[in-house]
Amino acid sequence: MSLESRLQSLLLLEAPASLPNLRLFRRNIGEAKLKGGYTVSFGIKGQCDLYGYTRGGRPPLEIELKGVGGRLSTEQRAWASWCAEWGIPHIVLTAQKDESDVETVNRWIEELRALSVR
Repeated sequence: MSLESRLQSLLLLEAPASLPNLRLFRRNIGEAKLKGGYTVSFGIKGQCDLYGYTRGGRPPLEIELKGVGGRLSTEQRAWASWCAEWGIPHIVLTAQKDESDVETVNRWIEELRALSVR
């Protein structure tokens, strides 16, 4: 399991207790090959890893996760721009060197809390 996947799993487990007014969901993006040679695409390339809904009718939240040194792809930058145009909060959470998984997730939760996602 990659660092990014591991951190994503930990964040999804920790967020409900730490941020009770936020519900996070994992987004799947890719293609699946079916019997008969059919291919089904799902998601939009560049969409964030996670999206969340906050209590009280505020706009959804888009969350991109990056490992140490990770950078946004061209498609991810385009998605961030689309979110900005539509007034949808978008945040990039990045792991830092020499930080444990728990320290990273705790910091990410504080970054989400700073967005008034209490």
